Amino acid sequence: MCIRDRSQTEEAFGLIDNYTDWQKEGLNSSPQIHQVQLSVSGGKNDITYYISGNYAQEDGIMLNSNYTRLNLRSRINAKLSKRVDFSLNLAPSYTKTETPATNFMDFYRTPSFMPVRHTAATSALTGKPIGSYARGSDFSNVTYTREDGTTFTPSSSPFGSSNNNPRSLMDTEERFREDYNLQANASFNVQLMKGLVFTTSNGFFIKYRQNNQYRDYAAKKDEESAMGTYTNRLYIDLLSENTLNYTGKTGKHDYSVLAGYTAQTTSERTAGIVGLGFPTDYIHTLNAATSFDLDGTYTQKYRTAMMSLLARATYSYDEKYLLSASIRTDGSSLFADGHQWGYFPSVSVGWRASEESFLKQFGWLNLLKVRASFGVTGNNSIPANSYYDLLYPNNYALGEGNGNLISGLAKTSETKGNNRITWEQTYEYNAGFDLSILNNRINLTVDGYYSITKQLLFKQPVLSFTGFNNYWNNIGRIRNSGIEVELNTHNIRTKNFEWESSFNISSNFNKLLELSGEERLISTGERNETYLAQVGKRAISFFGYKTDGIYKSQEEVDAVPHLASAVPGSLRIVDINDDGVINDKDRTEIGNPFPTATWGFTNTLTWKGFDLYVMIQGVHGLDVFNGDGYFTETKKFNRNYVKNRWISADYPGDGKTPSFAANGGVAWEFTDYLIEDGSYVALRNVTLGYKFNKKQLKKIGISSLRLYASGQNLFYIWSKDYRGINPEARKTSGSYSSPLINGYQSGGFPLQSTVTFGFELNF
Repeated sequence: MCIRDRSQTEEAFGLIDNYTDWQKEGLNSSPQIHQVQLSVSGGKNDITYYISGNYAQEDGIMLNSNYTRLNLRSRINAKLSKRVDFSLNLAPSYTKTETPATNFMDFYRTPSFMPVRHTAATSALTGKPIGSYARGSDFSNVTYTREDGTTFTPSSSPFGSSNNNPRSLMDTEERFREDYNLQANASFNVQLMKGLVFTTSNGFFIKYRQNNQYRDYAAKKDEESAMGTYTNRLYIDLLSENTLNYTGKTGKHDYSVLAGYTAQTTSERTAGIVGLGFPTDYIHTLNAATSFDLDGTYTQKYRTAMMSLLARATYSYDEKYLLSASIRTDGSSLFADGHQWGYFPSVSVGWRASEESFLKQFGWLNLLKVRASFGVTGNNSIPANSYYDLLYPNNYALGEGNGNLISGLAKTSETKGNNRITWEQTYEYNAGFDLSILNNRINLTVDGYYSITKQLLFKQPVLSFTGFNNYWNNIGRIRNSGIEVELNTHNIRTKNFEWESSFNISSNFNKLLELSGEERLISTGERNETYLAQVGKRAISFFGYKTDGIYKSQEEVDAVPHLASAVPGSLRIVDINDDGVINDKDRTEIGNPFPTATWGFTNTLTWKGFDLYVMIQGVHGLDVFNGDGYFTETKKFNRNYVKNRWISADYPGDGKTPSFAANGGVAWEFTDYLIEDGSYVALRNVTLGYKFNKKQLKKIGISSLRLYASGQNLFYIWSKDYRGINPEARKTSGSYSSPLINGYQSGGFPLQSTVTFGFELNF
């Protein structure tokens, strides 16, 4: 029965005479970028000033996505006396961002036989008006007529879901955000005596954000009410930094001592309201709403503070032997009493070996510096109020019979408080060297590091009977080690021509050392992909069943261990432990979400007034979970998952591509079938410019003028195993944002190549 229904469904959509390029429907045909920047500077003697302004307008790759930004910057430096310097910085800005009502994934998985708007043929078939937006649900329980005149009604829609038509959402829902920012800072430098300077810097950062969203009547589905949403957020950050610094020199001895403290406080207030039932789609003001959604109407506020005490001492002898040591202690209100303070020392040593007499004889050696350091850093990146349980408005039913609803407070948050959490601490050891030779034409920097992160801050799941889903906890230790190498060369230097190159590469390896007494922790991501954190191995790995092609026939299913749900055309599961049974014990590591190497290679060439910049960048050795393969529509209709797939025992395809597996076997997301190589190489940037002769420009009152053309992502190579649209579009957000979830990919924008033309003008 299932096979017959499925074939009828495929026959049904074959009778819909339509082709829509849905990916094209969601994209902006000609996005543009406009940017203007002006600056003025001047002053003399004891007062100088600088003022700049920047305006930018950018169209996004998707429809209804654009960005407008206006920035202003001003700085005044004044010498008030021989001992007192003053500076004032002001930086207001405004941005407006419009975002589409749906992501690109919805266009990517909408099948081509569905029209944007009903045609005469689909109107006759579904009864919907010509020109109205088509929806997947419109084609459910519809009677189709074959060419021979016979009819049939498939039990399921030709669409995998009641697809809401992403273009209708794009056209009937608007979303935009406005940000008003102001950053200000004033500082004084006071020389108290020779070598002793007191510095005080005090400033603030204010951000006000408002979000507006309006959805027309029936935008998502028939008879759905219009909806308007308004939210705002006011964020204020106050910071005061005060230091006392003494520097001195005695013979070949250079030294400095610094002591100070900082105080910082932040406050945030948010509010939101959701209105429903607007009289028409032309009125978007919330006071016109006929009702309000209480779940989406709220106010919240919080305040946090942190105080820091610090001290640092540096010493050098003959500019050859270098020593620095510091201690910093931070107290954060994000933690409960008794757990607020963290102590973070550091020490570093250096040796300029090239200054030694026995090396100065080598004229080709310009610099050889060896260095090593040890330091402790802290992390308190957790939400406010994480250490205690919050109360939220809630209704109680009191009285006899049906009772009466009485407003009150209850612990309705999904996150339980934990008053024992404290600073996450990272202990890091570094060692490296700097080398310059041949008149500084070749410069090499090598750094190696080894770090251990203790008391890792993690939102840990809890048993459901507690009434909560998770809580913040310090759960374990992670080790990171790696190497970073950078090579800069001046290949050619002549009067009119120069060629410089730069190459960098880095590699990191991690290992989970402790997990709060547990041997392993399994986490589930947004599309049921599974991650394994196991002590003694890398921090996390993709976790699931390994596959070995597909079952081509029922005989192959019966001949090997298999799940009870296995059918011909479904994925063949590997019996990892070779016990003759396929079960949870056969789940294992199936991928690595961390790259083994990241590198970049740049070249800069100049000839007379011309300049050329080329940057190539690459990432290798990482896997991604392609979440696009989770969706029914993708499985059914996307060529990457349909080409050479199993149809029957007589038509098994390539023996590797499963059938649409909704009727049997194991879901793809529980296997390595959607684990793909995310490595890539990209021609990230090419910029060609021309700078006009200053002498000629001076005659017309222009200081400098440069014309340029720039291209981004002009060339891109990725693995043959990758079936997505953008290997860089990794996503872990919302409730799935976690240090133990990484590598999920779905719904990202397709890779775009951009070309920019512009000029830089200074008077």
